Amino acid sequence: MCHCPANTRNLAMTLKHVLRHTLLALALLSPVATATDAVQISMPRQDNTIGLRYLVFETGGAGAEDSLPMIVGLHYSGAEPQVMVEYFDTLNIKARIVLPRGPYARPEGRSWFPAELGVMGQAAQDAVAFDSAGKLAEFMAAARERHPTRGKPVVVGVSYGGDMALLLALRHPNAVAAAFPVAARLLPGWFTAANTCKPHCPPIRALHGEDDATVAIGPTREGVARLSTLDYDASLASYPGVAHDFDARMERDFAEQARKLVTANAKRD
Repeated sequence: MCHCPANTRNLAMTLKHVLRHTLLALALLSPVATATDAVQISMPRQDNTIGLRYLVFETGGAGAEDSLPMIVGLHYSGAEPQVMVEYFDTLNIKARIVLPRGPYARPEGRSWFPAELGVMGQAAQDAVAFDSAGKLAEFMAAARERHPTRGKPVVVGVSYGGDMALLLALRHPNAVAAAFPVAARLLPGWFTAANTCKPHCPPIRALHGEDDATVAIGPTREGVARLSTLDYDASLASYPGVAHDFDARMERDFAEQARKLVTANAKRD
């Protein structure tokens, strides 16, 4: 199953992605900071914790030794962490961006789910999803220890990465400050029997294209509505004309909401 932003995997690798990959490669070879279109970022660095590889960099002119809010970005299936770098172009705040690499190999890139997921029964698929989310929660705890961090991380994920962002908020609510699932599923089996985190559940801010033919918006809309009835702070922003993607409008909305959350959390700290 190609669960990636665009109707085909080839469309996911747009010219903008290719340019971003080139800039990232140059950054990894350069001893000085690099700049994105709008935000000064530190040199992206490769690291590893609890067996999971990741990229890490800082925005807003912050440095590697600064104590910062953390934002974790989860890539789509068939991708590598560097495809997420561009999504933080407009995040004009000081923060640390952590981009883990999916544990499962695909013909192109990595995934949060094994290639045989599609032939599994639903219960087995759910078990794999819960296991992956649990390992990500462990990873984020380790990353917070490894890098000087203020507060809990905000998590944003695209497609299968969005599934993980949702599951982290639902099943590991103490691990995240907020979740931004983009073009993600919300399956019936993912709901817990009761809301055990209220009134301290992390906000869930889903973003979804109305023309998504890969993950139809209808079930996600119904799932978010169900979360609201269970007293979760959950909302869905829909985007006319957008397919299975994280387009520029969605990026801007994510950046604005993430800025507000990070700023509010910093004031509480």
